Amino acid sequence: MSVICSGYSRQCANQIHVNQDKFGALRVLDAEQNEVTLALVADGVSLGYQGKYASYNTVLWLLEWGKQYFPEHRFDLQSIAKEIQDQMVQYNHFLNDYSDMHSDTDTCCTVCGMVTNGEQILVFNAGDSRLYEMEAGGQFRCMTQDDKAEDGYSIAMHIGGKNDEEIRISFSADDYHAESRYVLCSDGFYKRCNFQELAGRIYACNSRQEIVNTLNAVVEELVNAGENDDITALILARSG
Repeated sequence: MSVICSGYSRQCANQIHVNQDKFGALRVLDAEQNEVTLALVADGVSLGYQGKYASYNTVLWLLEWGKQYFPEHRFDLQSIAKEIQDQMVQYNHFLNDYSDMHSDTDTCCTVCGMVTNGEQILVFNAGDSRLYEMEAGGQFRCMTQDDKAEDGYSIAMHIGGKNDEEIRISFSADDYHAESRYVLCSDGFYKRCNFQELAGRIYACNSRQEIVNTLNAVVEELVNAGENDDITALILARSG
């Protein structure tokens, strides 16, 4: 199995602040020498303090954990979910300490991610960053559920700004479909994106660079359509 990851991120259209989104991916062999892919997108909460700090380091924290964890363990969804939950509790504590030292407002972000061995997928998220599965015929589905307050606007669950015992990452497991394309993205991307059209354009790509070029073009179209939030998407597809 070989999964390619291609992403594109753009600062908000008003360019008042730096891009608070962050994405990243890791391919590593587990203890049984099977390839594992970990992919993440995080979105810094703008109303907090240094949201970019939270999103950048959430991604780096989990990628570093994955680099250390998988070579020592076999691929097991239940164990991986427990480890990610524990890691996010630790990182939440770290962010809260950072906020206490530097500001009277919270440093926080949303996050979504997936871990796959090419047969199974573990999907996880906190907040309203999302993961979509796209199929060749233009069908698509959202594999995450937004963790939002009842007013439909406030982010109810995020990393940072909560007591450690309150952090609850949402997890779900599914089969990995080799012909599908998986899209991890921030709300700046999915709010205006036509995923049926996107699926057709992505399936026409034959390389990682073509996917990047397509994402670049889609992001420009979203900006022209009026999107003023940071816009980030990361796409996973099996190569060959």
